[in-house]
Amino acid sequence: MKKLTLGMMLLFSINSLTWAETLPFKLTIKGAGINIKKQLKLSDVGEGKTNINFDFKDTSDNSYNFDLIYKSLPSNRSYPTHLDITFKDGNGNKLGYLFFANNGVSFFKKMGVFGLIVDIDGKPVDLKFTFDSGKNSDFNIEGLGKERFIQDTLVSKFNFQMIRPVILPQTGPGIRSQTYRLDNHPYTVNYTLLDLDNGRVQFQHNLYQLNSNDEQLLERIYFEADSIETLREAMYAGKYFHKTDGAFKLVFYPAMGQTEPGKP
Repeated sequence: MKKLTLGMMLLFSINSLTWAETLPFKLTIKGAGINIKKQLKLSDVGEGKTNINFDFKDTSDNSYNFDLIYKSLPSNRSYPTHLDITFKDGNGNKLGYLFFANNGVSFFKKMGVFGLIVDIDGKPVDLKFTFDSGKNSDFNIEGLGKERFIQDTLVSKFNFQMIRPVILPQTGPGIRSQTYRLDNHPYTVNYTLLDLDNGRVQFQHNLYQLNSNDEQLLERIYFEADSIETLREAMYAGKYFHKTDGAFKLVFYPAMGQTEPGKP
């Protein structure tokens, strides 16, 4: 067996570093009397900083828990790793959950910003993850008129699942949006694309409850994209935990045939 020379060892070390990263990010949790700001770090699996857990209180002394775990997925899955985010009250009741599959933490740097908004007693609470707020691009909704998104919603209590491809029509300047009613249940699911001032696009996946003629936002999963490649790489499953109707699961994944950007 050949001995490793110093040059070979250095090359091996450099190549190893390209496969593992630790990225700083800012976490803010804001709304319903909560105002948390933390500077944190997230590492690739096996690199140390893959678990974050802390308790906190709102201005009314109600307790909450934030839990984040970054871990590997089985080899038969489409992505090698995923981020598990769970938001609970002080009694251990789940308020929101987000499973974000990816190819490594570098994806979050490329995405820049993503988040989860959940309703607590009629007030939205925004869990926002900022890996890069200074990213600029020339991406916009104009070229997304034929892009398909998978509308996949599951509600166990209703024995309900709706899966369909969605093409978002332009509904206003810099906006594409489409809403679907969950059969005869008083809920809707909405997909929205918004042009941002920094030349990026924000994708929103919204769950609403219908109250008379009003829509109450129960959950929003959102992320930013600087290119069609970033938009198509996103894959997640979120859950909202309704006090009477149980868990609503919102799933997003690339449409078949769209996992690679088309050639010009």
